[in-house]
Amino acid sequence: MLTYYLCLDLSLDASNEEIRNSYIQLVKKHTPEKDPARFQQITEAYEAIKDERSRIKAKIFAALNAKDYEDALFSLAKAKILKRRRAGLQELIQEAKI
Repeated sequence: MLTYYLCLDLSLDASNEEIRNSYIQLVKKHTPEKDPARFQQITEAYEAIKDERSRIKAKIFAALNAKDYEDALFSLAKAKILKRRRAGLQELIQEAKI
């Protein structure tokens, strides 16, 4: 269930409207022609959590779908695309103080 929210870049308490908007933005960015695997992953995540009934079903049956915990962790890790960025000087100073 968490992988669906990570895939759509949402918090766990996202509303129906937020879920829909995030889905539309991601589908425009990752079209089937450009990135078919990512498009399929986004669509699967949206279908699983698009409304209250789907979210309840996903919460109940998510554990049954994850037969192998290694596979479940792998899918969780690849759900969110990490973006590389350079840390600013202020951020580095803050981390050095901690």
